[in-house]
Amino acid sequence: MADIEILSPTSMGPTEVAQRTPPIASLAGKRLGIRRDSTWRSFEVFADELSRLATERLGVRDVVMFDPEARIGTPEHESARVEAFAQEVDAAVVGLGT
Repeated sequence: MADIEILSPTSMGPTEVAQRTPPIASLAGKRLGIRRDSTWRSFEVFADELSRLATERLGVRDVVMFDPEARIGTPEHESARVEAFAQEVDAAVVGLGT
């Protein structure tokens, strides 16, 4: 019988602390990443409007959109896609917090 690995989607607990990236003083001249999700229409509208405002009002040099698409693949493949996106940008917005 094959082993099954169960992955938990929960965040780290209060005793586990991840090293935080230092804050960016300004987004002017930076590359901003925005996660969008074509399965969630309000997120599409939000991502487009955020992109426009970040460029017009905050001086963002470039906006990089990331769509997780169908999320079909191994966890390693999906994690590699997210990591590549993170390496491409200076800051990112990846959720609405709702």
